[in-house]
Amino acid sequence: MTEEINLENFGIFDGISETIVTTGTTIPNAAPIGIIRKDEKPFVRVYKGSDTYANIAKNNALIANITYDPILFVRSTFGNLNNNEFVMESINEVKYPALKEALGWIFFRCEEIQYNSEALVARIEPIAGKINKSPLKAPNRGFFAIIEATVHATRYELTCQDKYRELVLENLKLAEKCGGKQEKEAANLLRDIISSTCIK
Repeated sequence: MTEEINLENFGIFDGISETIVTTGTTIPNAAPIGIIRKDEKPFVRVYKGSDTYANIAKNNALIANITYDPILFVRSTFGNLNNNEFVMESINEVKYPALKEALGWIFFRCEEIQYNSEALVARIEPIAGKINKSPLKAPNRGFFAIIEATVHATRYELTCQDKYRELVLENLKLAEKCGGKQEKEAANLLRDIISSTCIK
């Protein structure tokens, strides 16, 4: 663990960095959440009704896991990960879940939490972090297409509007064209999910 956390060492720069956030001190939970960094200040927006929302409201803390695994993004969006995919990390004598296969993770304390009818917004302060692996990896268009497809799939699930289904399928074509084995597997998983969504 490090005493002073440089977010850029973990690949978090200005804009929105896609991570899988883990929360919960008793029952671990994982969900894709963007870490928003603007003017050097990081914060998160988490929508009401999720386990992540409830855990942050309760514990004022989260772990942002850095991973390039597209299958983890899809599985953590539409279901629960298995308990053996987490490792409990002790931070200030409290144990929080991180992903075993993450390249690295950062523990954030949530401060100045603001609630509205749809979501909470919290400024987040990095407290501890760990780098498990540090590979050089060039951007893969297939991976980013899976991220986009997953976002549109959640919108399709909520609204059942065909325009979101078409955006999912368009991005899946790109993932299958440009991605590797994992991206293709994630694309198949997403196809199965949307095929059983909004059945009339």
